[in-house]
Amino acid sequence: MTTGTRIALLLVGLVALATVGAGPAVAVSEEPGGTTAPVDCSFPVEQTDATGETVTVDAEPETVVALGPSAAQTMWEIGAEETVIGVPEHASYLDGAESRTNVSGAGQTFVDVETVVDLDPDLVLAPNIIPSETVETLRNNGLTVYRFEQATSLAAVEEKTRLTGALVGACEGADDRAAEMNRSLATVGEAVDGADRPGVLYVMGGGYTAGEGTFIDSVIEAAGGTNVAARAGIDGYAEISEETVVEQDPEWIFTNSDIGTLPASAGYEKTTAVEEGQVFVADADTLSQPAPRTVQVVERVAATLHPDRYDGAAAYDTLDLRTPTTTATTPGMGVPVALLAVALLALSKRE
Repeated sequence: MTTGTRIALLLVGLVALATVGAGPAVAVSEEPGGTTAPVDCSFPVEQTDATGETVTVDAEPETVVALGPSAAQTMWEIGAEETVIGVPEHASYLDGAESRTNVSGAGQTFVDVETVVDLDPDLVLAPNIIPSETVETLRNNGLTVYRFEQATSLAAVEEKTRLTGALVGACEGADDRAAEMNRSLATVGEAVDGADRPGVLYVMGGGYTAGEGTFIDSVIEAAGGTNVAARAGIDGYAEISEETVVEQDPEWIFTNSDIGTLPASAGYEKTTAVEEGQVFVADADTLSQPAPRTVQVVERVAATLHPDRYDGAAAYDTLDLRTPTTTATTPGMGVPVALLAVALLALSKRE
């Protein structure tokens, strides 16, 4: 596959990430304390997925393949990891993942369809980054595949956690984990309530950021910050101009560990965040995957932005980028293409 083809495929992935809406609802009932729980955890389970298909799971799955790291992490977090027989390369950080079959294709980005078919799982969990064509191919090979909608908020992560539990017969574990997420978020919310909300910019690389209606926006807001990209009218995952960065003048800037650096430009150097050394890097395995562990990121961002109000987690170490370094390029690729590839690769890990 040529470099141009890879970039084209990644661009398709970006468009899909930017345009898919909220997830399907699971039947829920209110419980004391504002938490919700599925009404029914019996089989068969029928749910309409992101492809518009009504997916029926006839019996509790004994074997499950997770095509994305967020789906794999969720299975581990709800206590259903023993049924997982296949995971993507980007889920290798999970305890015991090395004993599962790697279902990633070339470049650790795409699914190896043949491997998944050979595993013959009872259920395949496909996050939003998995192309509909891949889902259709797996279904044509006789597999039951549920493709999730894009998680655009922390509330959607909770919903997806409970939905996963219903699909795999782990409702109790899913409900417990979702309730734990809610308690943690409520604690953070109470701590930062009424505090000044500093402007925060999330840098994805390649000039991209996360605007309004994104999962990252939800993380920033929950941690007591104001997403300056959303404030500037940016929707979804999109480019942000240097002029907008200067105009918004974020007090804090952060990125994820897959990116690890900021654009080397005069505009970024002029921001309050860089001038005051208020820049930090979040772990991509928790930040970039809309799954239960993302609450840990909210806690750490809150401790970083509001150390006087929230000390329930370790704050992120800040970086002094007054003399920023130039982002490295991939041999044979121009600087814009290399930066775009880095940004889109980071996006590909989100789900």
